[in-house]
Amino acid sequence: MKKYLMSLLSLTVTAQAMGMSLEEEVVTPESRSTDWLDSGRRIASNTTTNLTRWVDGFFGDVDSDAELADSRLRVRMITDWDETYGSDTRASIGGKVDLPQLSNRVDLVFRGDDPDELIPSDEVDPTQSRVGLQVNIDESVGGNHRTDLTLGLARSGPKPGIKYRYQRLLGERTSARFTQRLQYDLDDGGFTNSKLDIDYVLDDQSLIRSYSRVLLGQDTEGTEWSSFIAHVRSWSAVNGYERASFIYAGMRGKTEPYRYTNDYEVGLRLRAQAYRDYLFFELEPSYHRRVDMPFAERVSTWVVEARVELLLFE
Repeated sequence: MKKYLMSLLSLTVTAQAMGMSLEEEVVTPESRSTDWLDSGRRIASNTTTNLTRWVDGFFGDVDSDAELADSRLRVRMITDWDETYGSDTRASIGGKVDLPQLSNRVDLVFRGDDPDELIPSDEVDPTQSRVGLQVNIDESVGGNHRTDLTLGLARSGPKPGIKYRYQRLLGERTSARFTQRLQYDLDDGGFTNSKLDIDYVLDDQSLIRSYSRVLLGQDTEGTEWSSFIAHVRSWSAVNGYERASFIYAGMRGKTEPYRYTNDYEVGLRLRAQAYRDYLFFELEPSYHRRVDMPFAERVSTWVVEARVELLLFE
């Protein structure tokens, strides 16, 4: 009898344990739907973040290059032909070099003669020196916030400054990045540059990107601004080499001595990796409707720029 009671007790405990396990593993339609939606959101968010980083890295965004953990340099040969101003050929170097001997937070940053920006209207930026030191003083765990002290090197002397960057996802397919720069020049005084970039991902190979920039300083013509919108697409790789197109349209303007728009612009930037992983070729034709001063007649101008780039890593 005793053995029988012990066996019955054991079966009861086992049945209760199995019942608890079954209750824990019950999946309702509502929970299954919620899990599927959460998974879809994570995939969409990862696609948005990864595509934004790929565009910045492939085309060579100067701010993104400066924030990489490793060294990266872009050596470029540029030839441009301007229907109004003639032709010009120049060399440039952009990117950054780590200085671990000083600190893991200190980098030597190169901007070069070339804008190193996705939108050519931003090539004149007195808040960024061609060569300088960058010291990362604060960065959030997720990388949304970052603050750097900068020290530009110029003939007029050192140009101290600070840069703050904030970025975040606004939705499953939308991300935003705000960058604020301040720099002081011994000759030209202080400058501040505010820039807002917004990306909307169309699919895993293309996105819409908008740029807005406001520049203000003691030596600027009032407030100088630019606003562009672009469609970026990654094309199928050929023999393992990547290709992409960047179609953009926008305008630039100033507020002094009068408030006016000095340039309307549309352009196409074609970039391809060829022969070697570190070798890139670019061709960028653009059409402009310019005016040099308020109330002057607007002039139509074609500009074509060709680039050959060597991408060097540490």
